[in-house]
Amino acid sequence: MEKRMRRRWSVLAGATALGLAVGVLPGVAEATGAGAGVIGQRPAEPGQGQPSRPQPQLDRATPADLLRDLPKGGDLHHHLGGAVRAESLIGYAARDRKCVDTTTYVVTPGPQPCATGQRPAQDAMPPGSFRRAVVRAWSMRGFVLPPDGDPQPGHDHFFATFGKFAEAEAGHDADMLAEVARDAARERTAYVETLVTETAGPLQRLVDRVHPADPGPSGLAEFHRVLTRDPRFQEIVREAAAAYDQSFHDYRKILGCDRAPAPEACSVVIRFDYQVGRAQAARHVFAQQILGFELARRRMGRVVGVNMVQPEDAPIALRDYTLHMKMIGFLKSRAPSVHVSLHAGELVDGLNGVGGRDLTFHIAEAVDVAGAERIGHGVDLLDERGYRDLAARMRGRHVLVEAPLISHDQILRVSGDRHPLHTYLDAGVPLALATDDPGVSRSSLTDVFRLGVTDQHLGIGELRTAARASLDHAFVEGANLWREQDRYDTFATPCRGDTPDPDRRPGAACRTFLAASPKAALQWRLETDWRAFERRCARDGALRSRTR
Repeated sequence: MEKRMRRRWSVLAGATALGLAVGVLPGVAEATGAGAGVIGQRPAEPGQGQPSRPQPQLDRATPADLLRDLPKGGDLHHHLGGAVRAESLIGYAARDRKCVDTTTYVVTPGPQPCATGQRPAQDAMPPGSFRRAVVRAWSMRGFVLPPDGDPQPGHDHFFATFGKFAEAEAGHDADMLAEVARDAARERTAYVETLVTETAGPLQRLVDRVHPADPGPSGLAEFHRVLTRDPRFQEIVREAAAAYDQSFHDYRKILGCDRAPAPEACSVVIRFDYQVGRAQAARHVFAQQILGFELARRRMGRVVGVNMVQPEDAPIALRDYTLHMKMIGFLKSRAPSVHVSLHAGELVDGLNGVGGRDLTFHIAEAVDVAGAERIGHGVDLLDERGYRDLAARMRGRHVLVEAPLISHDQILRVSGDRHPLHTYLDAGVPLALATDDPGVSRSSLTDVFRLGVTDQHLGIGELRTAARASLDHAFVEGANLWREQDRYDTFATPCRGDTPDPDRRPGAACRTFLAASPKAALQWRLETDWRAFERRCARDGALRSRTR
């Protein structure tokens, strides 16, 4: 892997014991809302080269507090099924009177009294050895990665957790969404785009009756025609949309969002990506893709995009990868307005036998064949054929990389100089930090930002650009606040003369624009929050002024 040859503009924060390196915090522009300029470049003032005026810098702040309060924009790579901590899942299972196997720690429906070799989930509620064992089986808590850097143990433990606690989550999407919203509000995350699959069982049964054979590339059009014209499929689409809507309505009811004033968690905007399981028969993969496209195309159930999940190194996922990309590409040709983000390049040499050709084309096919607008993970970039040209295409097409740094370390053992984060940034590829499965990984978006500082040496200007990029590339509906994607120096015309300020309302034209665009409203909120963040840091002595 190539070494990072990137110059740093950084200072030590507050001489803390952690010794975190942080960069210059660009001031909020006085009139245009600009700060960091073009993706991949050093922060610059609008219309200028390198700024020479005094710039605020971090000082005397504990990094934990600073990074927690830093406005983070959105979390674009987020699996609802792995987002909630094991302690909450134990509570769900106990409430539903379910059982836990004392050897495998798999949750079973019950009924109680539990079978031999099982205990009531209620037994894991109080502190004790059983609770500790369940939490460790259902998460990365207490799991020690091997010193030799072998990714397999961490990878296998991580992915094994989902099958153990899956039954605990059943019927609790609303509870999980409420917890996600509370966590997001607490750490200054305004938007969460979470992955959820609905009606997978009914769809699978229908497909096995209608399409018992797997389609090849030449049979996609006929498969699509037969399935979408089936009234039973259309009913499944409606049922899926209703399930998403119900979860959304119920989580806001749990939070009490109809109260005045509403809890802060109610201000977090949540949207869904339909997640397709890639480790199954091709007919079921394609059927799920079609269902996701139907939901997103019709804007049903607050579904805004489609993604593919499950381990990319699974045998079926490796074997059918190109076919899966062609399926997505076919559907994009039929419905180009549907947004697509794809897990791609979540691979390392030697993982489950992965190697050689497997590492050379996954990101490229996600971009070039499937037409993905965002890539999740992308850690095998430097093994891709012609990776420099690929990165250039990604920049030219504004394809963002979702980087859940903690997952990369836990699952793939990719960190430090082995991580391609700076290769992407140096090539001008937009990048956003993300959590992936924060409940399983026992982490938060704040922890990911902290790792961005400690492991990848990101400066505050780069963190701010990543936060902006997360909302710039979010699939949430509405027009963009910025005149040009990935360039944060000029607002769109209605807001061009306005300055985001917590103490001042924008002009009438800008207010009308923001009211009509949830996306632009989130972006304006981020800029406003950054101005308030800077003022708070300056007031508390966390920032000092120094001329560069």
